[in-house]
Order: sequence, then C-alpha cells, then structure tokens
Amino acid sequence: MFAAAMVLLSAGFRSARTLGVWVLLLLPQSAHAQRAIDSLQRALRTIPADTEQVKTALRLSAALAATDTAQARQAAAQALRQSQRLGYAYGQAHSWLQLSALHLIGHRYNLARQAAERARQAAEPLLRRKPGSGRLRRLLASIANNLGSAADQQGQLAAATRYYLQAAGYLENTSETAVLLTVYTNLGRTFQLLRQPEQATRYWRRAVVTGGPSPRPELLPAYLQLAAWHLQQQQPDSAYTLLQLARPLHPEASLYAGEYYGTLGQYYLFRQQPERAYPALQRAATYAARKGDPAYQARLLFNLGQLEAQLGNTGRAVELLRNSLQLLHPLHDTDQEAAVLTALGRLAESTGQYQTALRYYRRSQHLRDSLAAATVRQQVNQLETLYRTRQQAQQLQQLRQQQAAQQLALRQQRRLNTLYLLLAGVLGVAVLLALGLLRHRRRLARQQQELQQQRIRQLEQEQELRAAQSVLQGQEEERRRVARDLHDGLGGMLSTVKLYLGTLRTRHPLPEPATELLGQSVEHLDSSISELRRVARNLMPEALLALGLAQAVQDFCDALRRTGQLQVELHLHGLTERLPPALETGVYRIAQELLNNVVKHAQARHVLVQLMRHDALLHVVIEDDGRGFDPTLASTGVGLRSLQARAEQLGGQLTFESETDQGTTATLTLPVPTTGAAPLSA
Repeated sequence: MFAAAMVLLSAGFRSARTLGVWVLLLLPQSAHAQRAIDSLQRALRTIPADTEQVKTALRLSAALAATDTAQARQAAAQALRQSQRLGYAYGQAHSWLQLSALHLIGHRYNLARQAAERARQAAEPLLRRKPGSGRLRRLLASIANNLGSAADQQGQLAAATRYYLQAAGYLENTSETAVLLTVYTNLGRTFQLLRQPEQATRYWRRAVVTGGPSPRPELLPAYLQLAAWHLQQQQPDSAYTLLQLARPLHPEASLYAGEYYGTLGQYYLFRQQPERAYPALQRAATYAARKGDPAYQARLLFNLGQLEAQLGNTGRAVELLRNSLQLLHPLHDTDQEAAVLTALGRLAESTGQYQTALRYYRRSQHLRDSLAAATVRQQVNQLETLYRTRQQAQQLQQLRQQQAAQQLALRQQRRLNTLYLLLAGVLGVAVLLALGLLRHRRRLARQQQELQQQRIRQLEQEQELRAAQSVLQGQEEERRRVARDLHDGLGGMLSTVKLYLGTLRTRHPLPEPATELLGQSVEHLDSSISELRRVARNLMPEALLALGLAQAVQDFCDALRRTGQLQVELHLHGLTERLPPALETGVYRIAQELLNNVVKHAQARHVLVQLMRHDALLHVVIEDDGRGFDPTLASTGVGLRSLQARAEQLGGQLTFESETDQGTTATLTLPVPTTGAAPLSA
C-alpha cells in the first residue's frame, strides 16, 4: 500500500501549476457569504446609477467568485459598463482587474492577459497624477500579479517572474501587505516550477513572516505551497504542521478549498491512511468542480481512480479514470492525458481485456510522441518570440525619441502660457495661500491634540501591561517560595518524623497491634511525602528552571501517561535553544492548564501535544478526542478567559476549535524574540 501511495503522490504533484494565486479585490471571507450575496443583489437593484453602484457590483462579483464564476463575470461586466458611462477611470481599471481574475479561474489565460492589460492602461495615468496613492499602487500591483499568473499558466516563467517582481516594486514602502503576500506566494511557486526549491521556499517563508503572528486569509496559499513542497521532500510532519496552521483560516470558505483538501489527501496517502485520504480527495474534487477548475478536478479524479484500483474496486476505478479523461480532452494536457490512458490500459490488462489494453497503450504512446514534437515546436516559438521582442524594443526606442522631441516643443509652449497665467493669478494665489495657512494651522492643532490623546492611551496600556506582568511575576515568585518551603521545610520535617518512627520500631519492641499500627502510620507518611513532592513539582517544576520548556512539558506528559488515564503523544520541533524565562514559564502554565482541563473535563482517551518553533513564531497545539464543548464558552468561561488573557499578555493569541463529540483543538500562537531564525522544515 505504501508503494501505491507514492504513485498517487507523484501524479498529484505534476499538477503543481493548478494552485494559481491571483488577486480578486474585495473578496469577503465571512462564513455567511450567501447572506452577503443576497444583500448585495438587493442593494444593486435599488442603488442609484453612480459610482456607488459600480462598487456594489464589484463587491457582488468578488462574493460570487468562489461559487458561480458566470454570475461573477456578469456583475463585473455591469460594473465596467457603468464605469465607462460615468467616465470613472478607477472603476474601469478595477472592473478589468476583476474580469482578469475570473478568466484565470476559468483557465482562459489569453482573455485574462487582455483584461489585465486594459486594467493597466486605465490605472497608470491615475498613478502618474497621484504617485503617492497607496490605493492606486495596490491596484497596479494586483494587475501586475494577474499578468504574471497568466504568463505562469502559459509556461512563460521568465515573463511571470518579471511581472511578480514589478508587483512587489509597487508595494515598496507601503502598508499594503495583503497583495504582497499573494505576490510572494506566486514568486515561490514560479521558482518551484523553475526547479529552484531554495528560492521557492525563501519567498514562501517571506510571505509567512510578512503576514505576522496573527492568522491571515492571504497566507493560506503560502501554507498550502509549503505543505506540498514538504510532502515532495518526504517531510510529512512539517507538511501536517502547515496544514494545521491553514485550518483556522477556514479554507473551505475560500477559493483554495480544493487545493487544501487535495494536499490533505496527499498527506494521508503518505501516511498510508487510504480510508482518510479518499474522502479528502473526493471533497477536493467537489470544490474543484464547483469553482470551475477542470484541470485540477481531472487530476484528483485520476488520483481517486488509482486509489480505487489499489483497493481492488476495478469498476469504480475505470469510471473515475474515464471521467478524468473526459475533462482532460478539451484542455490539451497531453502529459496528464497519456498518464490516464496508461492507467486504463493497466486496469484492462489486469482484468484480461488485452485488446482494450493495447488500444489504450497505443493512444498513450501516440500522445507522448506528439508531446515530444510539441516541446520542440515550443522551443522554436520561444526563440522566435525572443527575436521579435528585440525588434519591438528597437522600434520602441525610436518612438520614444520622437515623443521626447514633441514633448520638448510642448514644454516650451506651456512655459509661455504659464508665464501669462502666472501674472494674472498672483493675487488669487496670495488669497489662497492665506486661507491654506489658516487651515494648516488648525489642522496642526487638531493633530497635536490627537497625538497627545494617543500618547496618553499608549501610556495607560503600557502601565496596565506592566501591572499585569508584575502580578504574574509575583505569582511565579510566590510559587517558587511555596514550593521551596514545602520541599525543604515541611518535606524535611516529615522525613525526620519517618526516621524517628523507624528508630522506634527497631530499637523498642512493641506489642503486635502497636507494631501493625506503626507500620500503617509509616506507609501513610510515605504517601504524604510523595504527595508533598508532587505538589511542589507542580508549583514550580525543576526541569523548567534547569532544562527549559521542552523538558518540562516532556516530564509533565510522562507524568500523565503514568496515571494510565490518558494516552499522550508529544511532538517537539525547533526547540533546540532556550527561550526567555518569562516566556517559558507563561507557555508552560498555559499548556499545563489546558492538559489539566483535558484530564478533568474532556473524557478523552488520547491527546496530541505539539510544540513547534518556526523562525520568530512559537505554536502550541493541544488536540484531544474527547466530548468537546461549545466554543462560545471561550468568551464566557472564567478559566478559558484567563488563559486567553495570559496568552495576550505574552503578545500571542489562544484559539479553540471544538464540536460536540468531535474533540477539541487549542492553538497558541505567539512571537519569540530570536537572534537567528530556526529552520522551518523538520
């Protein structure tokens, strides 16, 4: 079965190009997407025919993109027509951008490039008039990204890389990180196709670092690309960690639901768990069909057919492979179509249908021969394109020289006109300057007042944080003192009492009833000493102070295993260096309380504990198979609220995912001050 899983993995990774990441602005991430669509449709029917109608139509197009691309194109086309009637240049650029993204989803790459070029023609004059506008820079970066995605899907990787770098250049020195995350993800995927994995992972990791410690929907494609790459490198633990990071981003509500479940299915295949891989791949195929992505759907059906064949379900395998072949035929994906035909031939051969198998094998070989010829033609076309590009560059240089001469003449005429206008407008300018100066002073006064109020709020927050840190530090110091007093003081006294009782029993013979009572007293005293030491260790584990967070959590998990009540599985990753003492203590207390809650309330049989450090982030995941609880209790329960407050004081975030009888997953994410980044892979 492991060999079969590896065959499926290799087939799946040939479709790496299907995970295209484009920019579709205003895309909502709400779980109530259908209600948002209904609300936008009602608003579009009643809103006046102005720029607000254009914006509403664009929002509706983005909301429909994940489920109905045909209606999404209609809404974008309506926004384009209205923008052209109003002369609304920004609306025209945005509408063309929306259409390019929708064409990319439908694999109409030539139309996508044409729409993106029209969007750029509308947006570039706007940026020249307002070069400092962050909104226009984000728009042009999105357009360049979509041009790169179209070139990427057509195999023009050099052009795609140039467009992506141009998109990143638009976003320099701006706060527009959402599009930048998409650009970094696409750059990583392009370098992966260029067989440069180091460059690819560098850009994916840069996307993760740029996104910051809080989960962001724009990071979902980067997590999925990294997970697929780790599976290719046969590092399933790292791939599963990245899939766990993607899970809180609700991938099923995004455009990448198919890719998420497809990668999850490949992970289960790698782990030799076909019973879990099959439903994940089925779900991925459903999302691919819903999104209108026949190429990825065909590859998923191919994987499902291979899996059915390995399970001995020949009839179902043939049905799935034929469906995959039917989807591939109009796409002209010769390589994948040949692979499906070969798989059908093997199935026919295994059932004794040798004539049918021979027919499939011949068709497969014919496609492979035509693919080799097409490769040669593609190389010739690339050389011809390079030659034409050089010719066009020379013609463009000549046109630019002519344009420069015309502009020089225009500038001279404009200077004369400006001189005449300047003499007539001196008085008006003086009045305007006076009014502007007055407004400027008022604005400065308001800004100074706002800055003072902001500074006061910041000082109050810092004071509250210092007070909370002092309370926590005092609690930990008090724990250490009490643990030390119990262990050294009361523990020593009890040991001395035990010694005296032992001396009494050996030196002074007692009647048999008294001897038996004395023995029971010594046994109870031993139990009291052991309980005292356990309480002292819980108050302040020695391993946490001496050996660090990883060893302290290891000791605590070992203690839980010895109770026999719970099966504990622990995974540690990237914790080779010690963390700051306050951070180690806070993380240990949170993990200790979460595990105690599992023992007390979850009625679980198994718990998975993961401590993972990736560069400047620390992730703690505790997942059990217990009875679960209502996640809304996280905002009302005192214990859960205190845990979340402690996580926020450490600069991180603690989230809970749970359903009744489906277990609970608690995820703690917080930044770690480092001098060097830990490796991301296992």
